[in-house]
Amino acid sequence: MIGGMSSWLVPLAVALVVVWVVVRHVRASHSATLLDEHARRRVGPEAVPAPVSVWREANRLFRAGEEEGLLLLAEIGRQAPRRRQAVVDTWLAALRGGVSLGLDAPWRTAVERELVSHLRPGEDFWPGMNVVAPGAILVDFDLSGCRVNQVNLTGAVFLGDARFEAMTVTGDADFAGARFLRHAVFTDALFARSASFGSAVFTGNVSLRSAQVADQLVFARAKVSGRADLRRAEVSGRADFRHVRFGGRALFGDVVFHQDAWFRHAWFRGRTDVGSALIGEAAEFGNARFGRRVMQ
Repeated sequence: MIGGMSSWLVPLAVALVVVWVVVRHVRASHSATLLDEHARRRVGPEAVPAPVSVWREANRLFRAGEEEGLLLLAEIGRQAPRRRQAVVDTWLAALRGGVSLGLDAPWRTAVERELVSHLRPGEDFWPGMNVVAPGAILVDFDLSGCRVNQVNLTGAVFLGDARFEAMTVTGDADFAGARFLRHAVFTDALFARSASFGSAVFTGNVSLRSAQVADQLVFARAKVSGRADLRRAEVSGRADFRHVRFGGRALFGDVVFHQDAWFRHAWFRGRTDVGSALIGEAAEFGNARFGRRVMQ
């Protein structure tokens, strides 16, 4: 009986040993292959570089000032909507410090043209984009007719005219502390929430003629060297013009302030026109100064 069992177990044991040896050999071979592949990727004359993503390649070409990179980023945005904000941020990053980085005018113009083509309603419009570039240095910046979500251009410096005519901002718009070294045009702009120009400096004229602000408008401590034109503007929330210095004419004809309008400590050095202005609640002019006559 024992001899019979031994004759049956021996072939089985031999088979198990063979299987175990084969499995170990296969695993060792597989591990060696993986290590060899890893080594070839890292060192040696036959190194095989990891594939570069289209996104990385587009950014590399764009940073090198290649038009191919600009167009490739635009195509990525068309094909992958989730990437669109990142594409817009990349373009804004190139524009924001372009002067100090020596960004030449033709390339800057090309980048801005591509940016605007996707922020302006039309065939290639990208809805819901944010324009976030605090501290940017922007030259002849023009977002006229664009429709965006949030705008954050706090502390930005605008060289040449800054044009935002008929622009629609569905979120908050913040230009606090910005410096406009020539004219700033916000004519017919629509701000669906608040608009802030607190402590901004306008070397030339600023126009919010026929602009609409659905929430509060803040101009507190702003300085306007040229003409301030708010004729026919409409502000649904509070309007804050405290400590503003108006160096040129201040035109408020036919403006509508639905709530309080504060002008405490404001300084009107030029002629001031508030004819036909409508203020829904309180108008405060405590300690305001007028250098010339006021037309009512």
